[in-house]
Amino acid sequence: MADPAQGSPGRARQTLCTFCGVVDQVTVTEDRKVRATGSLGVCVKGAHYFQKHLGAHPEKVARFTSPMLRSPYGWERVSWDYAIDMVADTILTDRQDFGRDALAFYGVGQMTMEALWVTKKFFQGHLGSNNICSNAEQCLANNAGGHELVFGNEGPFSCYDDYRSAEAIFFYGHNPAINHPTVFQRYVRRNRDAVKVVVDPRRTDTVTQLLADNPDNIHLPVRSGSDVLLNLMFARRLLDTGAWDRGYVERHVDQDSAASFLDLLRQGPFSVDEVVPRITPEGMDPAEMRARVERACDLWARRRVVSTSSVGINQTVGSAGVASILNLHLLTGAIGEPGRGHVRMAGQSNASSELALGFSGRLLPFRARVDNPEHRAVMADKWNLPPWRISPRPGLPVASFATSERLRTLFVFGTNPARNFPNLRRWREKMMDLCIVYADSYYNPEILEYADIILPCRTKHETSGIFLNGERRLQYMEPVEEPPFEAWGDVRIVCSVARRIADRLGDQQPPATDGEPSQEDIESWVADGNLDLSGPALDAAFRYPAGPDGEPSGEAIWQEIQQASRGFYNEFIDADGEPITQDRIRSGEGVQWQGERRYVPTPADGDGGAGGDGASGGDGSAHGDGSADGEVPLFSGVFRADRRRARFHLPAAERLVPFQERGRGFVLITGRGAMGTGNAVRRQNTAMFNSSTATGADDWPERNHVYVNPADAERVGLAPGAEAVLRNDLGEIICPVAISEDVPAGHVYLTFHPDRAGTHPNILTSSDNIDPHTWQPLLKDTRVDVLPVAPVAASIPAATARVER
Repeated sequence: MADPAQGSPGRARQTLCTFCGVVDQVTVTEDRKVRATGSLGVCVKGAHYFQKHLGAHPEKVARFTSPMLRSPYGWERVSWDYAIDMVADTILTDRQDFGRDALAFYGVGQMTMEALWVTKKFFQGHLGSNNICSNAEQCLANNAGGHELVFGNEGPFSCYDDYRSAEAIFFYGHNPAINHPTVFQRYVRRNRDAVKVVVDPRRTDTVTQLLADNPDNIHLPVRSGSDVLLNLMFARRLLDTGAWDRGYVERHVDQDSAASFLDLLRQGPFSVDEVVPRITPEGMDPAEMRARVERACDLWARRRVVSTSSVGINQTVGSAGVASILNLHLLTGAIGEPGRGHVRMAGQSNASSELALGFSGRLLPFRARVDNPEHRAVMADKWNLPPWRISPRPGLPVASFATSERLRTLFVFGTNPARNFPNLRRWREKMMDLCIVYADSYYNPEILEYADIILPCRTKHETSGIFLNGERRLQYMEPVEEPPFEAWGDVRIVCSVARRIADRLGDQQPPATDGEPSQEDIESWVADGNLDLSGPALDAAFRYPAGPDGEPSGEAIWQEIQQASRGFYNEFIDADGEPITQDRIRSGEGVQWQGERRYVPTPADGDGGAGGDGASGGDGSAHGDGSADGEVPLFSGVFRADRRRARFHLPAAERLVPFQERGRGFVLITGRGAMGTGNAVRRQNTAMFNSSTATGADDWPERNHVYVNPADAERVGLAPGAEAVLRNDLGEIICPVAISEDVPAGHVYLTFHPDRAGTHPNILTSSDNIDPHTWQPLLKDTRVDVLPVAPVAASIPAATARVER
């Protein structure tokens, strides 16, 4: 059966702008013109991509054009059939010789949901390896972690439209003017009545634009690592002024956690007088900071408050930081109605699917846990496998891939580990010892130094599949054109490898046992020739209907995903409880699972609203969670039926200490794009998304600048354009200096996007400092020494970055 997308090549095609977690619809007409057809529009990154690939004069971006194998004589082009043989044999050999944990997979938030699903089913279900991670574990996992700590599941509960009806909007570590411009322009800025607050050490483009819109908007340039402390101060002020919603807390929050949280607020040093001196950056008037903080505090007392967190807070204070924001929503009852809630924003287009499908060594799809026997049994049933097939041993954090002795073969899809992993020097050394199977669309000379097998896959505009954005909206992308050579989709690659292994195994079935085999039995079977694997089961699991081009049917895979989600917190049903079909996802602007908002209180609760996850059970019984008779708790755990009250999260002591109180040196802030104004900066920022391979290196700068506050530059002896060395225990890099008042004293800023000189901030970031709940590396908790290298040469232009006020 062919997908509906495989229709007439001459008709207009519906695709998606997929260069951040917003994702919106785009139509490509028969004459290759691109127009936005969704409510958001195409961001500048997407427009740049489509112009480059589909414009009147498409530019040639270097691509891998055939499978390749490393040999003693260099890279050799081979057929797909031979390449799949080699991958299948590598899996079987390394698995037999070194065990199930020898295999690992690292994916990217540009893969479709279908591709992510079949990958989990193959590696985790059939091969028994829990070393299956993705880039979400390095950027967005802590957003999910914060939700789990407070609500019991990772699913966001608001929608973009809440920005339009909010009275106050808080951004934590988020620069939407650059990273999510469509939502920022069409939703945030158009709500002229809402007061916007940006919590960020830097004066970003978002801050500049919002202050130009309205001087009553607020920038809180807190010291890095201060977010949890700031939010506890907000909570304490709400408590002191009586502006919290006692009734909501009594009805919907676990009372033991509420008592502990309120005690913490009353006893801790969280008053405005105690906190403001600790979070105020050097050079700023504490009185001015206090005035801003008090205004921001009072905004949380308003009825309609929306908050957003993104990578800035995720990589700084992690799950505890996100949970500290959600604590405020619980304390004020700002949940479940228009203009009330927390909105998720992701840098990668399908990172929300990675979260939902559990791309972490500790998780199964739908956030089930590998170390929970009940969860393994439920997931094994969904995959039509015996429960023992799924290993109970958690996999590795992605941050530990570089140091593990367990790994022998690593599969990488669509990202560049030679640039994008922390502790990059150690990671590059590790890659020399691994067999790396690398699937990507675009030619990447960096990875050729480390990879052993290259598999060319389809680009975004050649692929069909489902994407899930930050407001839980499932949307469909269909191919705009066919690849000019034999590139395969990610789903086809995974399924082909699985079925080739099935061919090798033939009719093999695992040995018969009395009862469930022990883990020792299973490892013995693996070592004796992968005897634990079933050839017929592998073949049946990955034999999907295919179109004329050989690509498996996405519709069949989506039906499998939808059915598997039943009973979990994120059951893919609509607001009326009806299953979401691919046809419905393809129509209009997609479908939000469980509707626009979740956690909507029933009228009987006195919180307003109706329906949603808060529908009353009406059986008149008391509930073990302490809720009132007949009242069903709003929140669920991993399983939809496991209703529970929310819990205030109490942070660990180390989360209450700003980074500058922890030692000497500068705090290194990394982020997307260059700072400042001018055509060169705009051109650079337009091209800078992901690893920038999709647009080629044409717009890469020769060298990235490090941005330094004027007071620090004077103290250290740095002039504009001078060479500076950034150094810590992990390594050092050398960059030209730009002086900017928009970087606070005690901090320096460096983009993580590439330049022609090979400047990589990840040489300085650590893989050892990880969030305890999600294992996400806290990359922005990085300290460096900054020293001048030599006086600036006369020929090097100054690179100032003061933003126009």
